[in-house]
Amino acid sequence: MKWVSTFKYLKIGYGENIALAENLTQRVSFDNNIDADKLRIRFTNRYGKNELKLHKVTIAKVLRQENNTKFSEREFNGTEASVLSDRRIVTLGGKAEIILAPDQETFSDEIDFHINAGDRLAISVYYKEKQDFDSICCFWADGGAEVAYYEGDVTGKTDIDKASSRGTFPEITSDILRDDANIGMMKIFSGFDAVQALTDDETKVIAAFGDSITHMSFYTNALQKRLYDANPGKLTFINCGIGGNRLVDDATYVKAIGKQLVLFGDAGVKRFEHDVFELDEVDTVLALIGINDIMHPLFLEEKEETVSGNQIIEGYKKITAMAHENGAEIYFGTITPCGNDEYPDWWLPIFEASRNEANDWIRSGELIDGFFDFDKELRNDDKPGYMKDECNIGDGLHPNTPGGKRMADLVDIKAVVG
Repeated sequence: MKWVSTFKYLKIGYGENIALAENLTQRVSFDNNIDADKLRIRFTNRYGKNELKLHKVTIAKVLRQENNTKFSEREFNGTEASVLSDRRIVTLGGKAEIILAPDQETFSDEIDFHINAGDRLAISVYYKEKQDFDSICCFWADGGAEVAYYEGDVTGKTDIDKASSRGTFPEITSDILRDDANIGMMKIFSGFDAVQALTDDETKVIAAFGDSITHMSFYTNALQKRLYDANPGKLTFINCGIGGNRLVDDATYVKAIGKQLVLFGDAGVKRFEHDVFELDEVDTVLALIGINDIMHPLFLEEKEETVSGNQIIEGYKKITAMAHENGAEIYFGTITPCGNDEYPDWWLPIFEASRNEANDWIRSGELIDGFFDFDKELRNDDKPGYMKDECNIGDGLHPNTPGGKRMADLVDIKAVVG
């Protein structure tokens, strides 16, 4: 038997208070593809400078209204986890109130809780007193995991009045988030970053590693549905993406505001081994990263040149070696286009020189276990360097739900599962 993550998103540090909650219940719901009788939750205050106090935490199953069993046929929204069953109180050291010191991470007490592949689970956290957040987990896409906030303590209720919903995030207190063009899609949660199940040794773990295109989850939600439908009870899929993350360099220094955006995280070559393999014996890594190395120097740092394709390739070789050293296969996705009419004309040729060089290496198959040509699938052949309009959220860079599904459909399920 081994512990595997049936749910995981990375904790993101902002370096300043960005949101607060008071007398609110946060509920995170997600699909499970594991059969198990014991669970544990990884509580985390990683990167936090504030003490984090969780007054009460519960886990339960979501009662679904639909009769279908296929993950690909399910539809959810931010308030779908309103009716629950089999609720359990989660404790740490026998105590229901959980207090984490800055940067502390720890697993809960083991929870006797029978789950089956196909169950949807919900973790409810009650913030009784005013709680400032300076580090969070988040994602953007609908249709996979979901987040909702409710007034008061509803951790003990199995049927919630939907009128009490506060939407998908607590009160935002930081200009960093208020100014984010994607804030309307963003789903914020805190207190924990992973739920693990004690299950069969043969259960496989597949990890998606990358930047915002992975982190936002338009692509990974669609891929998770395909993986789970094809392999019920046999594998789990986790997200190791960080929005804004670069492969070669650490978080970008933004000249216009005079500071480093630490929320973009350490360079991919630095964080890869920890973020992918810390909690799980990962069997397969799906890597999609490199576009921010190409864009950020010109777009945010106001430089006149960018990271070369060769530098990105060297980064690819490093994470490939780390994956193989940890006993995992690694498949790459080609870097998708990022053209935008608002950019100066001289940017795109520089972007494309690096992007095409990196993609040529991926397509050569050197050292890696395989690749999926996301660039070929999403690019606008009538406008080189641009993504198809119908495949992005409107910024030319981030795939939307249809674009994410097209990417997911390219992945050879049999190859990556083995």
